[in-house]
Amino acid sequence: MYLPKVKNQPSLAPLSWLYGLGVWARNKMFDWGQKKSTSFEDIVPVICVGNLAVGGTGKTPHTEYLVTLLHRHGYGPIAVLSRGYKRHSEGYQVAMPRAGKEPDGKITATLLGDEPYQLYHKFPFLIVAVDANRVHGINELLKLQTPPQVIILDDAMQHRYVKPGLTICLSSYSRILYKDMLLPAGRLREPMSNISRADMLVVTKCPKALRAEEETEILANIPTRLDQPVLYSAYRYGMLVNLDTLEECDIDHSTEVLIVAGIADPKVMEDYVHTHYRLLDIISFGDHHHFSDKDIETIKARLDDVNGKGYVSNDSGNKAVIITTEKDAARLVNNPAVNEDLRKRIYYLPTEVYFLKNHAEKFDKIVLDYVRKPRAGIVKGANITIGK
Repeated sequence: MYLPKVKNQPSLAPLSWLYGLGVWARNKMFDWGQKKSTSFEDIVPVICVGNLAVGGTGKTPHTEYLVTLLHRHGYGPIAVLSRGYKRHSEGYQVAMPRAGKEPDGKITATLLGDEPYQLYHKFPFLIVAVDANRVHGINELLKLQTPPQVIILDDAMQHRYVKPGLTICLSSYSRILYKDMLLPAGRLREPMSNISRADMLVVTKCPKALRAEEETEILANIPTRLDQPVLYSAYRYGMLVNLDTLEECDIDHSTEVLIVAGIADPKVMEDYVHTHYRLLDIISFGDHHHFSDKDIETIKARLDDVNGKGYVSNDSGNKAVIITTEKDAARLVNNPAVNEDLRKRIYYLPTEVYFLKNHAEKFDKIVLDYVRKPRAGIVKGANITIGK
C-alpha cells in the first residue's frame, strides 16, 4: 500500500455495524420511494459537492473552484445553498450579491455559518443561502426576482430529499475511502459502495507529484463505474491576508508562527507553514469551532508566550503572529473578543484548488456540459414550489 495509513478504532466496529444498518435502511427508503427525492432538473442545474466522510475533504475550496469556473463562463446569478452548520440563525437565510467589495455588516458568520460567510465575503456576485431543508431553500431561491442560473449544494450528498443533476464526491488523499471505516470506528458517514450515487470522484489534497503506483492503488480499491471518472486535485496557498486590513501581505520568513485551526484536518496547512515560516506550535480546535472569550484569551496568552517574550529569537524585533485558515478567519473577523492589537497579528491563508495532470479540462467539461443542457426554466407567475 502506497497511500498514508489511516487511524481507525477497530474496537468500535460492532457499533459501526449498527450505525451502518441504520444508514442502509434510510437509503433504501429513498431507493424504494418511501422517502421522496425532489428533482429540479427541468428548471435549473443543481450541482452537489459532497463526500462520504465527516469533514476534511475540501468541500469549500472545490465549491469556490466551481463558482469561479461558472462565473468565468458567463453564468449568473450563481447560488450556493448550504445547511449553515453551527450558525446561530434558523430557517432560510440569504445573502444577496452586492455592488461593491465591502460586505454588508449585517451579514456575519453567526447568521450564515463560517463556510457560507467565507463564500459571501470572497465573491460579491454570489447568492449565498442557508437552509437545513434544501428543497425549501431551492424553492425560495427560485422565487427571487432574478433567480439563479445554477445552484450549488454544499455538503448535501446525504441530504437525499433533493436529487441533484450532478453529484461530485470528494475523498481526501490522506484518508482515502477504502482505508476508512464507518462511524464511530472511522469517519465514514456512509459505506464506500454508496459512491455509486456520484457522477465523479475527486481525490483531494493530493501531493503535487502523485505517483503512478498511488493512482493504480486508488483505482484498484475504489468501486467506481466505467462512466465515473476519478480525478485528482491539490491545494495551493495564496498570499497571506491580514485580518485587520483584509489586504494581501507578506511577513518575514523568520517570524515565529502559532497556527490556530478549527478545521477537521489541518495537516496540509501545517506542512506549508512549517516549510515557509518558523512554526512553533499549533492550537487545534474542533471543526467549525466557535471561538469563545476564553478561547481568545488562551490564544493571546500562548501567542505572547510563544518563546517567553513574544519576539523571535534572532532579535529582528518582529512579534510572533498567528496564521489561521480562511474558514477560521470568518469566525474571528467579527469576534468582539479579538482586539485591535490581536487582529493586526492574525493572518489567514487563502486556499485554492487546482487539478493534477489534465484533470482540470476533464472536470470543467463535465460541469459545463451539464449546465448547458436545455431546460424549460421558470415560468413567470407559475407555482414553483414543487419539483418532480
